Amino acid sequence: MTCDHLDESRNMQAERDAAYAERNQLVAALSRLYPSHLMHHPEDPAWDPEWLNIVCIHAPCGQLTWHIMTAELPLFSHLEVVSDNHWDGHTTAEKYARLSTLMAGGVTVRSDE
Repeated sequence: MTCDHLDESRNMQAERDAAYAERNQLVAALSRLYPSHLMHHPEDPAWDPEWLNIVCIHAPCGQLTWHIMTAELPLFSHLEVVSDNHWDGHTTAEKYARLSTLMAGGVTVRSDE
């Protein structure tokens, strides 16, 4: 790999990491609004071990989950880690359809009062 390609690869990785960091701030905020916890993706050699952390949000529209890199876990220190991986099998498209339903209104945010 030439220096130019190496620099381009590093820049692309930095842009990707920045996009995930922004997304994770939104997921962390959402995890404070609805019952949420952390769980672990089952060990799988096809998965990078850094991405086996899952934020699971139980919103009124259904379960919403995102894989989170280990380095981003401090954003989710308010969440309990549960040993039961109870992912409901939703796809990424289903997750974002649920999120659209949530954004459209008609669902309530939990109250800790």
